[in-house]
Amino acid sequence: MDEPLDKVMTMILFGVIKKGAAEVTTRDPLELSFAQTQPANLNQYEIDFLKAFGQKDLSLRRRALQDMTVALVKSVSEKMKGFSRKETQDYYKNIMEQAWAQVEAAKTPEIKGQAIDQNLEWTMLDHDYNNRSQRVFTGPIFLPIWWGGYDPMYRSAPMTTGAAPASLPTGGVRSTSLPGSTFAASVVGGVQNFSSKVIGNLNSFTSGVSNVTNPPPPPSTSGGGYHGGGGCACACACAGCACACAGGGR
Repeated sequence: MDEPLDKVMTMILFGVIKKGAAEVTTRDPLELSFAQTQPANLNQYEIDFLKAFGQKDLSLRRRALQDMTVALVKSVSEKMKGFSRKETQDYYKNIMEQAWAQVEAAKTPEIKGQAIDQNLEWTMLDHDYNNRSQRVFTGPIFLPIWWGGYDPMYRSAPMTTGAAPASLPTGGVRSTSLPGSTFAASVVGGVQNFSSKVIGNLNSFTSGVSNVTNPPPPPSTSGGGYHGGGGCACACACAGCACACAGGGR
């Protein structure tokens, strides 16, 4: 899907939080705490992602995240053998549009919150997510129960024990709602924070991946020289596809 790796990393972060493997302790700088017992349904790239955040040295963390992405790209490339990349992209684009349609069709804040909870990663595959989310996420939105694992300020809000919104499980729940624009901005801000505070320069980070997964050919001996690039788009596309697969697609 040619998505930038800072967005892919944010999608992976949401995935491990949803599974209860980790939660954000601070968002700026981004730091995680880990569950003592890790869930059994983690993908290998999620395990590697958590190991990378176990590194306190930022340079070592970035290198570990690059290594994780290289392994992810190679894994997806192997799975893609024999399949059409264009048809695969069209397939995921169709799922992405269906996800948006479900969110847009929601008539109440509760139902819209449920639709966003179920479809967040799919909607993030949209190249125009930043603008589209601001247009679509209008009015109040009830936050999914796992959001507290991403936002420490929300996690510290008082619990409610009354009737739960339709988007949340019954029992002790957080029925907190946010303006839709605020929720959208929080997701976009998380991606931007990942880029600036975790992986550093996005082009340099992506080049470190693509130079391994799609290395340039050796210089020509005929005098023409090499005029190609490092294949950054390929690295982003493969990694984004892997996240989509993890979300239930194939």
